[in-house]
Amino acid sequence: MSKLIKNSNFKEDNSHNEKAYEFINKHLPVTYVELTISCIIKKGQPAPSKALIRNVRNKTIVRNDILLALVEVAYENKEAIERIKLLTS
Repeated sequence: MSKLIKNSNFKEDNSHNEKAYEFINKHLPVTYVELTISCIIKKGQPAPSKALIRNVRNKTIVRNDILLALVEVAYENKEAIERIKLLTS
């Protein structure tokens, strides 16, 4: 059996995912699961299970399409919070 070569550039290849998770950690609302499902359905894709969305959120499973939907939900939440702050100040 051949020896497996460890990829030292793994972090560099997935730096965009790390940035996405940092953004999600800051701005994703608590009720993100239903919002993420509706975001995915709007794109014409079949709805994933709630457990799958939670697993992507917790970095158990890597699915870029669900990660993108999570980032979009977090962005919408960030925009809503900023708009509320602007209107109430």
